[in-house]
Amino acid sequence: MTILEHKCSGWRVAAYTREGLHPVYRLFWADLPHANIFASVMPDILHQLHKKVFHNHLLKWCTDIVGEAQIDEQYRTMTNYPSLCYFSKGIFLVSQWTGTEHCEMQRVFLSVLAGAVQPLVFHAARAVLDFIFYTQFHSHTSQTLDMLQNALDKFHAHKHIFKDLRVHDDFNIPKLHSMLHYVDSIKSCSSADGFNTEFPEHLHIDFAKNAYHATNKQDYVVQMTKWLMRQEMVDQFSTYLDWHLERFEELQTGGDEEDEDNENDGLNDETTSIQPANNNSQPSN
Repeated sequence: MTILEHKCSGWRVAAYTREGLHPVYRLFWADLPHANIFASVMPDILHQLHKKVFHNHLLKWCTDIVGEAQIDEQYRTMTNYPSLCYFSKGIFLVSQWTGTEHCEMQRVFLSVLAGAVQPLVFHAARAVLDFIFYTQFHSHTSQTLDMLQNALDKFHAHKHIFKDLRVHDDFNIPKLHSMLHYVDSIKSCSSADGFNTEFPEHLHIDFAKNAYHATNKQDYVVQMTKWLMRQEMVDQFSTYLDWHLERFEELQTGGDEEDEDNENDGLNDETTSIQPANNNSQPSN
């Protein structure tokens, strides 16, 4: 805030350019009592770890070391296995990646690097992948948080190899810095998967992609709105039908049980009325 105030006053502030700040001088949260804007920034596994730390940084660094052709060849020659994704055409022909594809690529990434990179590079990559996998736990204990922190410490202990190999000059990267706050965020606000934007972004398929494909690509906004409105009406009517049928079945089941009870009562009365009398009297002489 001090840097922004000096910049607003017309001073030449070197830190303004160095830190990559933008001219937002009147911050809405500056005068709010008990407000810590930095504590409100939650972890985002999809954009911070999958897309940035792994894909934009770690994969790029390892590709610069090994070579794009060899990385693609390693993925293509990977043994096909039922529970693993098989990248028959490599990975560099894909222009857009989803969160699921990032996870599939990470599952076999160490096998791709094995024997192709220096041991320190392998250890650094393994530490990053361990960190990403630990953050996706649905619940945490003190032990899992210690493992999460240890994985991050191992990466920082081995990251100098990328600078030694002249792959990257410095590690002043916002997404790498965000990894430092994961443990504290999980302790204060529960597991990180609850703040993952991958789940709400999945709604883009229903509310944007499918709706756009249902149009004729002309004035598509109006057509998309009408298509979504009709889909909601169909969903509401389907919900009503399910509720009505479930209630009808309950009534039918209750009526059948009542009929069975009446039949059983009738059989019991009939059985009682036709039971033979027990005559213990002896015939007289």
